[in-house]
Amino acid sequence: MAQQSTEYGRRAGHSWCQFYWPVAASEVFKKKGGSLLVAATHGRVAICTATGTLIIGHARVSEDFTASSTAGATPMQVDQDLENVYEMPINTGTWNDNMRGRVADISVSSSIQGANLSAAAVRPIELIDKGTTNAAGTVVSVLYKINRLILTRTTVV
Repeated sequence: MAQQSTEYGRRAGHSWCQFYWPVAASEVFKKKGGSLLVAATHGRVAICTATGTLIIGHARVSEDFTASSTAGATPMQVDQDLENVYEMPINTGTWNDNMRGRVADISVSSSIQGANLSAAAVRPIELIDKGTTNAAGTVVSVLYKINRLILTRTTVV
């Protein structure tokens, strides 16, 4: 894939499974990073960090913004289809073609969510393929699906 826009998000799949969720207070969304979300307290969503397992879906983000400092005051459209393929930057590690079909971690650095190809402790993403390649020929992003095998849900009572 040739160099393209640094806006990441859904690359393949359907848009029929999107719902609005309230966002936790002061969450930072960057269009040059991933937007994988987890369930936070009181039915809100937050950016998934390296330890996130309560994955809800992927935020539909087209610009940088910070959610309201009042928890729940910002609505966010969330893509909840587990079959969709998304793209996010690589924060740590180097892509090689043997990674296709394997699982990896994510990290958040300077408010930018990206793949951590050097770790697989929590394993929230399943790697599908390399994503964007820069002018120097370095793979700078990955295509992934949410790893449904690690999804943890809590009961209603």
